[in-house]
Amino acid sequence: MSTLSGEMPGAKSRPLPTTLPNYFASSEVAARYAKVRPFFHRQVAERICGLTGISQFKKALDVGCGPGQSSIALTAIADRVIAIDSSQGMLDQAPVHPAVTYQLGFAEQLTFCNEEFDLVTVGSALHWFDQDRFFAQCRNVLAPAGVLAVYNDHFTAHMQDVVACKRWMRTRFAKRFPPPRRGMRDINELQAAECGFTVAHRVSFSHIVAFSREELIAYLLTRSNTLDVLHAGNESRQSIIDWMGGELSTIVPDGVTGSFIFKCNLWLMRKSLPGSSSAR
Repeated sequence: MSTLSGEMPGAKSRPLPTTLPNYFASSEVAARYAKVRPFFHRQVAERICGLTGISQFKKALDVGCGPGQSSIALTAIADRVIAIDSSQGMLDQAPVHPAVTYQLGFAEQLTFCNEEFDLVTVGSALHWFDQDRFFAQCRNVLAPAGVLAVYNDHFTAHMQDVVACKRWMRTRFAKRFPPPRRGMRDINELQAAECGFTVAHRVSFSHIVAFSREELIAYLLTRSNTLDVLHAGNESRQSIIDWMGGELSTIVPDGVTGSFIFKCNLWLMRKSLPGSSSAR
């Protein structure tokens, strides 16, 4: 009989969050995130199928699902999707779908049956996890022939035909809003191997997102750089909007919609075979 992963039989389930702050817990931040974050997840789902040769998965687990963009995309390639996030505010923004079940939960404590899923995905969230604990939990809930897909969407700060934007992000923006403490965004393949996973495929692709100045500012207000400053109470949301509005007025003038390049990195992993050097 299967037991819940990460728990002893009869043990009481306790949440095990990481020690990193949750910048995305508030309803206001979650609503903004759901509105302005790019929807590129269908492209990821298509690549998962193309690279694995699996056209349809039976049951997928979407870890760190946020407002459900990634979970909805998975319905195109999975019969059923369980989507978890540590922020109730994010889950409240997620759209209803008959194939998706949303629930509050932590990456470090996946309270599901052993080998329950043939696909586990993490989109733009791994850097907030205790990664060793997550990988251990993932090995429990993933079927022997299952797939673990981890991907991150990087804002390159490159605006087509406008070199000043990237320069501004690297100097003015980065100086005022330095990146907060977090884990690695991309996969450390050695760490993954030590945790019992083998990288089968890694690919990158770019996609274009159109932003007006107001939309770019709204997007930048969902990044952990600015959220860390707001979280600490060092600035108000309006003061950040006013500062960025002035700074970006010549880069993205009134009435102009810029084309911004995002780059997605995707890793597809399998459980290492028992006895292999990478299996624990």
